[in-house]
Amino acid sequence: MRLRALLETDSLGLRLLGGAAELDRPVRGVMTTDLRDPGRYLSGGELVLTGLAWRHGPQDSEPFVRILAAAGVAALAAGEAELAGIPDDLVAACAQHRLPLFAVDERVAFAAITEHVVRQVSGERAGDLAAVVDRHRRLMSAGPAGGGPEAVLDLLGSDLDLRAWVLSPTGRQVAGGEGELPARVRARLAGEHLGAVREGRAGSGRPYRTTVGGAVFSLFPVRDDNAAARTAGHLADWVLAVEADAAEWPEERLDLLRGVTQLIAVERERREAGRGVRRRLAQEVLELVQAGAPPADAAARLRDAAPV
Repeated sequence: MRLRALLETDSLGLRLLGGAAELDRPVRGVMTTDLRDPGRYLSGGELVLTGLAWRHGPQDSEPFVRILAAAGVAALAAGEAELAGIPDDLVAACAQHRLPLFAVDERVAFAAITEHVVRQVSGERAGDLAAVVDRHRRLMSAGPAGGGPEAVLDLLGSDLDLRAWVLSPTGRQVAGGEGELPARVRARLAGEHLGAVREGRAGSGRPYRTTVGGAVFSLFPVRDDNAAARTAGHLADWVLAVEADAAEWPEERLDLLRGVTQLIAVERERREAGRGVRRRLAQEVLELVQAGAPPADAAARLRDAAPV
């Protein structure tokens, strides 16, 4: 989860005092402390809660904040009850070390904030782990035989809260779990995809990101081994556009999305194979008509082709 999400949760009683530019920092844990030096207990990414009992004077704020910043914590949340407010020296120290600072309303217990953060972070970790096992199994069962790309994208939305679309190189929307993207957005994403292919970024095995209209998208090429041998090459590949920044995703979640692109690639192959069969059947019927075959023969061939 991000710091921004904590600030937007009214029940937590958090008020931002500094660090508005850092609100996209990820929060990976929470710790409550009033130690003057809690550095040895920090591993990075924590929201640190403090009642300010460690502060005996203005000179104490900068060393405390310096220790937190060096440990790589996400932010500091200070309670207002102890000192009837947040000291200016603490605000200044946080600004100096670019550490986001929140004030916690005295009516809100640290336990409530801790419970919320733990629940959110644990849920995200559980989602990533489940994506490798149970979710992947479900995505496989919902692949080409179970609804095609739409079914896969629906699972991404319901299970992982990810909005995603499959686009062609021209920006045509092949599938989308959240309605249709505006044409200008699709065109921008398709252009970014083609540019990445030409520059070789699309073959790195990792998604590439772009920003369109203030929204961040991560692009995953839809490619399989057979498609690579086509004359059209990778410039004809579809692309999976996910409205999220995958730069900080764990490898397990990236693996899941790569698996999704493989399912979609198989669906594309199935569709193209189906079109080929239909074209051949249509050609056979046309040849019967051109050769002057009895209408009954052409009708019988059409009946055979109807299921296809």
